Order: sequence, then structure tokens, then C-alpha cells
Amino acid sequence: MLIFWTPTSVEREEFLEDENGKFIQRNEILEALESAVVFYYIKKDKALEKAVTKYLMEKPKLKEISKEVKKRVFEIYPVLEGIEIPEKIYLPKENINKELVKVFDLEKKEFIKSFKLETFKGVLEDIEIKSSNMEKIKNAAKAYARALLEYEHKALKDTEFEDLITEYQNQVANEWEIPLRVGRWTNTPYKGDLLFFWRIKEVREYLLKNLNIDIRPKDVLYLPRTNEFLGWSEIK
Repeated sequence: MLIFWTPTSVEREEFLEDENGKFIQRNEILEALESAVVFYYIKKDKALEKAVTKYLMEKPKLKEISKEVKKRVFEIYPVLEGIEIPEKIYLPKENINKELVKVFDLEKKEFIKSFKLETFKGVLEDIEIKSSNMEKIKNAAKAYARALLEYEHKALKDTEFEDLITEYQNQVANEWEIPLRVGRWTNTPYKGDLLFFWRIKEVREYLLKNLNIDIRPKDVLYLPRTNEFLGWSEIK
């Protein structure tokens, strides 16, 4: 089962569509899982952390960073190898809406722009995601979701959204089985792929100074109509 607890969107303004209806592609789920696995195993493996840190501080090519980091992790921990995810995840049309979405800047603590996106929220009972490594995936997903929410909670402290983030934290801790952040939930190019390295001051400052990239998620997408941040989902 796949549950989209909060509205989910993709990079395009609308979902892709074929003769069977609108759908989310397999890669949207896979990329969310990859972000979780990368975060978890770099945190867990000190040797891997040092190797990736060394790579990041050698002026890598911008377009290759995320791909190279994932490659290094998956060579040692092929946790997602053989995972079964449907190529097209079809969405019931009654749960698809065109919504006004606002971008909340986590540093400025204010909305900086808005636009319309097609979003989906709901339960897909017939969608099965299978893997022989489901317990490892669960551990990675929980760790990454907790870290992402901890980061956002700090950024949103003393704002109108502090209680909302706390609610998500409680759901990850006590309710959601395999939490994921799916689709377009930030405008930051790397999303949360490099979130772990925000904790390492030398990497953070080096990349900002030498490559002019900020590896944190700098903003989050918010749906004012329902008071929700985009992208929180669960595999059950």
C-alpha cells in the first residue's frame, strides 16, 4: 500500500497522463528511497563518510555530485537492488486537484513566491512495493525522515508552522511505517540528498565558498488551503 498523507506533486505543473489516466512515475518513489538510503548509510559508515567528504572537497562537477554520492553508497550497500516498484502509479482523478502552492524560505522565514501545481492526496491500496531488504529500507527511511523534520523544525521554530512540523515528527515516530518525502517538496536542486553533510561545518563552508551551492533544503512547498507541506508519504 502507498499512502500520500499530504499533497504530492511532481516537477511539472501537471502529472503525466496516458489512456489509463494520470500517474506518478516509478522514479519519484525510487528517488525518495535513494535519498533515505544515502543519508542513513553515510551516517552509519564512518569510512564511507570520510570518502564522500573527501570527494565533496575536491571541487566536483556540480551536475555529477548527487549521482556520484549515490554511486559510492550503493556500491557498498546495494539495498535498493531488485526493488519492485510499478513503472506507472495511477492516481484516482477524484483525488487530483490544481492548487495554489506557496514557497516558504527557511532562512528568510517568509513566503517568497507562489504558483499553481497539480497535487494528489490519498491511499493507493493496490500498489505493492516489494524488496528483500524491506527492513533495511524501513530503518533508512525512518532515520532520514526524522533528520529532515528535525532540520525543518529548527528552521520553523517560533513560526506559525512549528506545531505542524511537530505533528509530522510525531507521525513519523509513532505511526508511519516507511515514511518518504516524494516528488516536488522543495525547489532546492539536491532536495535532501546531501542533508547529512550540513552537519559537517568544513564541507558546508567549502561547498558554499568554492562551488556556491547550499546543500540544505532552502525552502519548502506549502499548501495554504489545507495547511500542509507537500510530499509526505508512506509505504505500508
